[in-house]
Amino acid sequence: MGWFDRLQTFMTHGLYQLWRPEPVFLHVASDGLIAAAYFVIPFGILSFVRRRDGLEPGQRSAAISFAAFIVLCGFTHVVSILTVWYPFYVVEGWLKAATAAFAVMTAFRVLMVVPQLVVLPSPKKLQEEIDQHRVTLAELSAARAELALRVRATEDELYEAEQNFAQTDSLLEAVINSIPGLIYAKDLSGRVTMANQTTLEVIGKPWAAVQGRTDLEFLDDKQQAAIVMENDRRVLETDRVQEAEELVDHPTTGTRIFLSTKRPLRDTSGVVRGVVGMSLDITDRKRAEAQINQTSRVSAMGDMASALAHELNQPLGAISMYLEGVKIALQRDTPVHPALKPVELAREQSLRAGDIIRRLRAFVSGGDRIRQSESVAAVVDDACRLALLGSDDANIQTVIEHESRDIFAGMDKIEIQQVVVNLVRNAIESTSAQGRNTITIRTGRDAQSRACVSVEDAGSGFTDATRAILFEPFKSTKGTKGMGVGLSLSRTIVESHGGTIRGDTNPHIGSTFSFSLPLAPQEAAV
Repeated sequence: MGWFDRLQTFMTHGLYQLWRPEPVFLHVASDGLIAAAYFVIPFGILSFVRRRDGLEPGQRSAAISFAAFIVLCGFTHVVSILTVWYPFYVVEGWLKAATAAFAVMTAFRVLMVVPQLVVLPSPKKLQEEIDQHRVTLAELSAARAELALRVRATEDELYEAEQNFAQTDSLLEAVINSIPGLIYAKDLSGRVTMANQTTLEVIGKPWAAVQGRTDLEFLDDKQQAAIVMENDRRVLETDRVQEAEELVDHPTTGTRIFLSTKRPLRDTSGVVRGVVGMSLDITDRKRAEAQINQTSRVSAMGDMASALAHELNQPLGAISMYLEGVKIALQRDTPVHPALKPVELAREQSLRAGDIIRRLRAFVSGGDRIRQSESVAAVVDDACRLALLGSDDANIQTVIEHESRDIFAGMDKIEIQQVVVNLVRNAIESTSAQGRNTITIRTGRDAQSRACVSVEDAGSGFTDATRAILFEPFKSTKGTKGMGVGLSLSRTIVESHGGTIRGDTNPHIGSTFSFSLPLAPQEAAV
């Protein structure tokens, strides 16, 4: 018997229902509608799974299993319709077994994803969250708008502050650069970090040549630079304000004297970062003080010289007359007497001493001003003769060079002679000490068309004491050798008439002292 023949041994559902149309139609219609619904629902599930993003793998497999289970359920209802006419109970049983297996697997998977599904918010909850997010977004947008306004306002304030700072910096820079004193700052290594315009003008170099460099690197006089850096180092070591007088060579006006006040430079935390200082040019004040002191000294010396000249004038006159008598007596006895020449020289020296005394008294009284008819060259010739009279070295040779004999200075003849005598005698001492015998005296005009006199020796160069007299006239000359008071007095005389005196030295070659004087009024007019 075949499989289909065995099916004929079962009774159909129609027989159970006695083929009455009402129950048959009811079961067939219900199973058909259920099957149709079961066949449609999986399409919706699969469409949901395909379109829904963000599903977990477990959730996706559970949905597919559920769709398969529903499809199998739909087939069981189709088989139930067929069993109304055909007894496919074995097929129906196996189909239900497969459906049961899928049901168990689907139930297991559903139970696995239920905790995940439980935490999913409901549509109402989602709507509430969406509404809350919208409110939050609106508040965030408002906050962003307010923040943008504040940022814009802050940017405007910062821009205004920058402008104010720029104006303040410009004003501060203008004020610092307009101050006549030197203002500067240096780091711990002595490198310049700030300098005003006055400082750069005194140094004679641009900011690019000074920035980040030490005094030894940009100052030409290394001795001056070393002294300045030593004063800076003392400020850092003592951590206190220090004052010192410092020398700096000006490119046009020569060596200047500065009163420097320096103090430690600290940052906002109080740590010392360098030195800040201010220096004031006190050269003119020092010269004025020196002139006042020298004037007092000259006045006292003048009183004493006047008294001495008065006391010496009579003895020298008597000596001259006595020597004249001795000369006449010697010539009467023997026209060529051996003692005649010494007597003649002694009488000449006494006459010259008297002339010097008369000139000294004229100088003290303020008279005997240089005459237009007597040029600087003539005064220098006379002064050189007087200077050589007091020299013990007969081998000294003088070379006198005059640019012109038509140059007249606006200063007393006796004062010019005194300055020249001092310079020539100093040159004689320096030259003879080195075993040399040539001194060169020149007269002419300098670059400013002023009357100029220079005395060049062949000595060893002048000393620090002489340099101090030239560049620091306020220092005492007590205990100095060489010119000493003579050079200091010469400088006072020259500067009191608006002139300048300077000295250049070259070790082992010699020194050159020179002074310049304004021309006489009638000469300057020409």
